[in-house]
Amino acid sequence: MAATSGRTLFTRQSSGLVREVSVANALFFNTSAFIGGTLGGAYQIAVLAGVPVVVTGFLTNWSWVAFLVGGLGVLLALIFASLTTVMPRSGGDYVFSSRIVPRIGPFLGWLESWGLAFASIAVLQFETVQVLRSLQVQGRIIGVGTGIDFFNQASSWFTDGDTGDVTGVPGFIAGLVVLALVGWVVIQPTRTFHKIVTYLTIIGIAGWALMALFGVLFFSPEQFATNLPKFANGVTTDQLAAAASNAGLTSGFDFGPTNLTTWPLMLMAGVMLFQFIGFQYSAYIAGEVRGNVTRGILIAVIVALAMAVLMNSIYAEGLGRRLGMDAQTGWSAIWWGYIPTSDTLPLPMSAPNYFQLLGAVAHPELWPIWTVVGAASTLFPFLLMPVYVIFISRIALAWSLDRQVPEWLGAVSERMHAPANAIFATLAMAVVFLILWAFPILRLIGLGGLAPSADPALDGKLNLAASAWFTILASALSWIMPGINALLARFTRRDLVADAPFIRWLPVLGAIWLAFTLVLYWFAGVGPIYNAISGGQQAFAYLNSSGVSFVAIVFIVGIVWYVIQSARNRRAGVETALMYQMIPPD
Repeated sequence: MAATSGRTLFTRQSSGLVREVSVANALFFNTSAFIGGTLGGAYQIAVLAGVPVVVTGFLTNWSWVAFLVGGLGVLLALIFASLTTVMPRSGGDYVFSSRIVPRIGPFLGWLESWGLAFASIAVLQFETVQVLRSLQVQGRIIGVGTGIDFFNQASSWFTDGDTGDVTGVPGFIAGLVVLALVGWVVIQPTRTFHKIVTYLTIIGIAGWALMALFGVLFFSPEQFATNLPKFANGVTTDQLAAAASNAGLTSGFDFGPTNLTTWPLMLMAGVMLFQFIGFQYSAYIAGEVRGNVTRGILIAVIVALAMAVLMNSIYAEGLGRRLGMDAQTGWSAIWWGYIPTSDTLPLPMSAPNYFQLLGAVAHPELWPIWTVVGAASTLFPFLLMPVYVIFISRIALAWSLDRQVPEWLGAVSERMHAPANAIFATLAMAVVFLILWAFPILRLIGLGGLAPSADPALDGKLNLAASAWFTILASALSWIMPGINALLARFTRRDLVADAPFIRWLPVLGAIWLAFTLVLYWFAGVGPIYNAISGGQQAFAYLNSSGVSFVAIVFIVGIVWYVIQSARNRRAGVETALMYQMIPPD
């Protein structure tokens, strides 16, 4: 009886997961996790940082940043492969942080993974909108080619009234349909789920390759410039380029820091991390990867990282520059709100400048080709979502094994071989974020200042730019802590990491990665906040519009939860000190 009671108070003897994920499955899991809207909107994302996009040498600064972050990302891959080898459990860096960092490791691991989970839920909302926008773009392509009014009006699908934004009741209902399809995918048994992800990712990559090929063959800057006014209510490429220039987005970039709080390069690097996030996520499902864990994780992470770099560098700028880089910068800047829309220069075609849409403008007669290759740009935002749901559920499983959340949240379904309750809870939170995006709930409950907008129709609603920056900031610890873990592991947990690969180099890898992430978040996180407030911008207005306030609220709630749960565990007699000396059950 005493032995049974002890096991109950400590932890489960088995996670309930089954090792049925192959190296190929892990690779395509990572690939789906980072691509999202990268295929069609890769150049559009380059402008999100609000930094000039310029050619330096023979590449744009965006591509140089991709290579820089990608090269440093190899260090992260080595760190994850090393630590996952000796701690092959689902939960990823939460498990590492809670076991490696002395004394405060469990708290830091919790806060790190708590922020990452909510950052990822924000990504689910972001990608839901991207799926709907991609469907509109697909319809617009058909309209360009066929002239059918229904498709010519595709930009108003899922929009609320005359706002032109995917929001309100139409956007919410369409978003629920997307989440329902995601739900169908994630409730499949684990092996079936990974088959679906693998096959759809292969189709998506084929679409990406064809998009690159047809873009090289058929993108024509002259024909694009001639045809754009016909489909964009008179907006010309010269007007777009001029608008970008007037906004300071086509010149004046310097690779060095401007002062102690301003370094535009690091703003770009922060957005690049937003683009890359997910390439390492197979480490978070390590409890299900079969075979040689070191090789499997390393191959999956390195190959996915290489694809992330390629898609965000040569692919993105090559196609963008063929149609006029400055004009594309202007179009993207209007989309992100850096250039206010007006009657004289509205958002062209009321749509983002996805590559397949640009191809249809340049060559309307080839609309079937652009529709087919553009399908990949619709597929990947959708495909990213079930991958994120599964990844979040594995973090929740690790929490439940450590009694950070109720044990029922991590209960593994025998049919699914997955924590079903955690999956349903993640989907429910995605619906909550969808509601906050579609309706001015925050304004109705007196918190409209958390999501301000100059457009009355959007005031009090979450928006894409704020969601993106929320994700970048909320996931800060998930980028920083791997460096700390690698730096400390060899000295604080020799018992766990004695046989880890790259063990002699692990502190060096950790120190370099830690230095990079701390510098990045100083200039991309702390610096802009300080500059905005000290420059006269109202503190709360900036914090709210940039998503910082939401990040603070999420972390405060996480801290309160941790304190309460720790008190409950002490009252129940749970041996947390002993629990964190061991890795979670297999």
